[in-house]
Amino acid sequence: MKRIKEKEPAKLNYFFKGGYVELLNTIKTSFGKLGNNISDAWFEVTNNFSFFWKTFWPAIGGIFSLEFNWDDFGYAIASICKFSFALGKLLCVLVITTTLTLIFSLLHIAILFPIMLLAYAAYFVLLALDGLYCAAKSISSNCPNPDCQSHFMLPEYVCPSCKKRHKSLRPGRYGIWKRTCECGNKLPTTFFNGRQKLEAYCPHCNTAVKDGGKHRDICIPVVGGPSSGKTCFINTAISEIEKLAPDNRLDFRYSPNTNDEYEVNVRRIRSGELPVKTYDTRLKYYQFYLTPEKKKLKTLVSLCDVAGELFSSDAKIGTQIGYRYANAFILIIDPLSITDYRNKLSRITRVVDYNYSSAEIDETLDVLVNTLENMYCITAKDMLKTDVAVVFAKCDIPDLVNKIGEEAVREYIEFHPGTSETDAQNAVCEAFLSEYGESNFLKSLRSKFKTVRFFLSSSLGHNKNGTPFVSSGVHLPVLWLLNRITGSGEYGKAMKG
Repeated sequence: MKRIKEKEPAKLNYFFKGGYVELLNTIKTSFGKLGNNISDAWFEVTNNFSFFWKTFWPAIGGIFSLEFNWDDFGYAIASICKFSFALGKLLCVLVITTTLTLIFSLLHIAILFPIMLLAYAAYFVLLALDGLYCAAKSISSNCPNPDCQSHFMLPEYVCPSCKKRHKSLRPGRYGIWKRTCECGNKLPTTFFNGRQKLEAYCPHCNTAVKDGGKHRDICIPVVGGPSSGKTCFINTAISEIEKLAPDNRLDFRYSPNTNDEYEVNVRRIRSGELPVKTYDTRLKYYQFYLTPEKKKLKTLVSLCDVAGELFSSDAKIGTQIGYRYANAFILIIDPLSITDYRNKLSRITRVVDYNYSSAEIDETLDVLVNTLENMYCITAKDMLKTDVAVVFAKCDIPDLVNKIGEEAVREYIEFHPGTSETDAQNAVCEAFLSEYGESNFLKSLRSKFKTVRFFLSSSLGHNKNGTPFVSSGVHLPVLWLLNRITGSGEYGKAMKG
């Protein structure tokens, strides 16, 4: 079904309507006057011919009847002159006036046509430049409204004078560089001349859009089963990035949304309390700006959280359309959700103290993969063209130090000289999964995602004992993905922090 383009609350640009109307009116008026002149000239010809016919024959008859009358002869001569003048006038109107009208109409067209071409050329160039700029800078927005989660390139903009909304404020028939709102206010049509300064809203709901839509919005959902540590990871990762940003020439600013719990959670973590558990059945967007100092265009990062219970079925998680617009994923693995390892560890310590996740990691992965395949309309044989950072959480468990911790990485490098630390970390993580019966999980992970890298982290540093929690490694997967997504490597220094 063809979509009907909605009329904008703006006046059509002169070159898209007024110029044609003016040209047609001018031509219509000119040829209308020409028609009137021809009609008047023809009326004079017919009228004078009738007068000539009535006076000419009496004068001729008087000559041949020898009853010559000077009055009749004078009338005949006058009628001949009037008729001849009227006929000459008609011929002049038909030839000269018509020719001049055509010439001046064509001259009007000849003058207006190049101006129109220049205006259309400016329109196409400016529209292309605006589109290329947005594409080159990856300018877009993800709506943080959990009930919307839409992705869009251009928000709706509000006229500051009359508050009417413009759904497509770009170069077009309503204006090239600027458009005139119905109230008479001039609105910029590109980011080059200040479109982002206007109040902006999501075109699918009524949620305000930050920066007038002029930013790069990177969406990274954090995936994991219930109690796997997603909420702890997100909040501590953002907090760590905030600390590291100044020393790594990154501009950080947290941007809260409605019902945002980041500040509350950070205070709780710093005081030794666990963050508020997520029960949201819709994606919750934690958004912050993280922009290299040299960059003028801001980067808005969205880390998305959702209740782990939703990963119990494809249908539940499939309602989160924000996954369709994700740039990458972070998959949280609770080592204690691996049955073989949990059973082994339970012989030497109380695993219940770590509030482990009961969801199998391969089931969580299957739900995610099936959801993405349905969203992207691809088959099980196709690879998902996205990156995933697989994060082992709760690495403060003492037993893990020898298996996937620093000691295990160092030992691996000793036996495999020349191996980088990151490659060694990946190797020990893969070996850990294979050792404890998760080879199928590892195989599925490698076969479905474009790039996979393992990370070790601890969001809290220890079990709850009343002392402040201290995180480690939580910022690295986020910054690694940002480097992958932007392709710039500008977040590389921070990864070493």
